[in-house]
Formats: sequence, C-alpha cells, structure tokens
Amino acid sequence: MGIIYMLLASGCFATMSAFIKAVGQSLPLPELVFLRCLLSLPVLFLIVRIRQRPLIVKAKKLLLLRTFFGMMAMSGFFFALTHLPFAECIFLGRTQPLIIALLAPVILKEKTPAAGWFAIFTGLVGVALILQPGVTWSIGAWVAIGAASASALAHILVRRLNATEYPLVIVFNFTALTCFCAGLWSLPHFVLPTHKQLMLLLGVALFASLGQLCMTLAYQHDRAPAVASASYTSVVLAVIYGYFIWGEVPHPLTWFGGGLIVVGGILVLKSRMHVNEPPSPAAT
Repeated sequence: MGIIYMLLASGCFATMSAFIKAVGQSLPLPELVFLRCLLSLPVLFLIVRIRQRPLIVKAKKLLLLRTFFGMMAMSGFFFALTHLPFAECIFLGRTQPLIIALLAPVILKEKTPAAGWFAIFTGLVGVALILQPGVTWSIGAWVAIGAASASALAHILVRRLNATEYPLVIVFNFTALTCFCAGLWSLPHFVLPTHKQLMLLLGVALFASLGQLCMTLAYQHDRAPAVASASYTSVVLAVIYGYFIWGEVPHPLTWFGGGLIVVGGILVLKSRMHVNEPPSPAAT
C-alpha cells in the first residue's frame, strides 16, 4: 500500500510542478513561493487539527534550519522550473538522494557502502550528460542542482526532527514559516495575480497538499527506501507533461543521463535498506 501512496504522491508533485511552470515568470519568484505556501496552509492546518496533533514543534532551532534550507530548495526549484525544459529540471531535482548519500558520512556519521559510492558516481555521470547537451551549463541548471543540495540538507534535518516530532506538524510549521519569510521578501515587488494565475496557484496548493498527505501515508505503510524508490515515477510524468503541454522533446543524451540519475538514486535507496531511520512519535 505504501508504494501506491507514493505513486499518487509523485503524480501530485509532478502536476504541482507543471502548474508552477505554467505560471512561469509572470509573477516574481518570492511571490510565487509566498502564495504557494499561503494557499496550502489552510489544508495543512485542517489535516493537523483532524489528526489532533500539536501545532508547534518542540525542536525550534532545528525547525529554523530546516526552514532555511527548505526555502532555498523551493525557491531554487521554482526558478529552475521557469528557466529549464520541464523534464530536465525534474531529472536534475532527482539528484537529491545522491547528494544525501554524499553528505551522510560527514553530517550523520553514516558509512556509505561500496554499492552506494557506485550509485553516486552513476548519478553524477548522468548529471554531466544532461548538463552538456541540454542546458549547456546554464544558470537554471546550476540553480536546480543547488536546490537539490539544499533539499538534501533539509531532508537530513527532517530525519533528526522525526525523532521527536510528528511529520505533518513539521510540514505545517515549515510551510507557515516559509510563508512568513517569503511574504516579507515579496512585499517590495508584489504583483496582484490575475484570475488565471490565481487558479493555477490554487492548483499548485491543492496538489502540493495532496502530495504531502500521500507521501506521509506512504512512509507510514512501508519501509522508507522501498517507498522512496517509487517516487522516481515522477520523471515519467515530467516527460509526458513536457511533451504534450510545452512540446519539449528531451535530447537523446538527456534521456541517457536521466536514466543514470534514476538508476543511481534507486541503487542508493536500496543500499540503505538496512539503515534504521530515527523513530518518529507517530507516522503522521
């Protein structure tokens, strides 16, 4: 059941990304981040209250760090979505597990097995192949990789927060703090969204919230590495959306590089099957 929930989550997140790309550069980046979080807050608040969870986490310093890196990741990913072909952006975003595997020995003092290093090398070769033919080392590509790195750091912090906090409460707190910070950031250049932009942003908020709920349920029902492997189905949807909505056809080497990233990511996750994650007080 966990795999099914993750497939649904991957579909929701890919669709959310498509809505962001559809908004494009018509709204300032800080405003895009602000409205994405603002419109998601009521749904997250309702879910937290229905599940009778606390509204505020205990580990506030860790939450601030998670918010800092999470906001960097979200801002960078939104920038990349509006400056890169859709599939290439999603492929580069899927380097996050590889970066976590690179950082884990340093930050978490976890040993990376030989299979893990092989997987990292495979994924990095894939990144190089995508950058060379498809985006020619453009700023969008570097921002996408930077966003994946920030997301990896945020994920590592979430693993520490999971030892004492409920996952949904972490998400709610992160969204609220990011909304506040992005709101201040967007004030000097705020643009009132049109009705069409507002509908697209409502789609972003809806699919982001549904994706988060499905992902939480997925990790509740199955082992984390097995579930996370299913998240790579998002790249299939990315290619489909890119082709039918924007007429994008990935370069042949982009296909090959993206495949290497997916293979490397799945190998990393499989190499972690024996690793015990910090226990959460409850699955949600």
